[in-house]
Amino acid sequence: MVAGWADARAEHALGSMLPDFEAMTHIPLIEVHDADIQRGVDLHHRTDEAFHRSDLFLAWNASTLESLAEAGVRRGTARAVSHIASEMFLDGWLAAQPTLADGYLAALEVEANGHLHWQDGGEAYERLHERLSNWGAPREYADPRFVFRRLRDALRRRPSLAIAEDEAERVAACLPPLQARVQAEALELLDGLRSALGFLD
Repeated sequence: MVAGWADARAEHALGSMLPDFEAMTHIPLIEVHDADIQRGVDLHHRTDEAFHRSDLFLAWNASTLESLAEAGVRRGTARAVSHIASEMFLDGWLAAQPTLADGYLAALEVEANGHLHWQDGGEAYERLHERLSNWGAPREYADPRFVFRRLRDALRRRPSLAIAEDEAERVAACLPPLQARVQAEALELLDGLRSALGFLD
């Protein structure tokens, strides 16, 4: 979405997603041989910094962290859930907006492997790309039950962050209120992000 504020071309949008793909595959992206894609990569890092410092994102995290802590969820787990679930619910809200999903899907259609130098030669990216292309727009992130399952899977390899069995119901119960707040305040957050990045009307 943010990439579209600067440049509507699919190559730029793909670049803006590559750092997340890098994190998802755990494979370093060594070099990018396309100026439009690289500008998208650079914008991703600027956006991450502004987004994670935004007052509303910090408020979403703080309120959910407090709720989870009061429910007896371990602090490490509570912090991870608060942060990741906020982002997932925002993605779910964005995926439901007209035309935004189209830009995401168009970016996935870009044939970019000739422009990307991955440490493993691109094998992990190809597998991830195929999975994401088959999945389509991540509208499931609007479902708290789906988000809970993704959180559990994402954190299970980190013992200090993993959702313990006796915490599962308490974590799941805190997700719908967070989703409701994200949906209610998403436009306000995006307005602040647009301003912070210098994309003024």
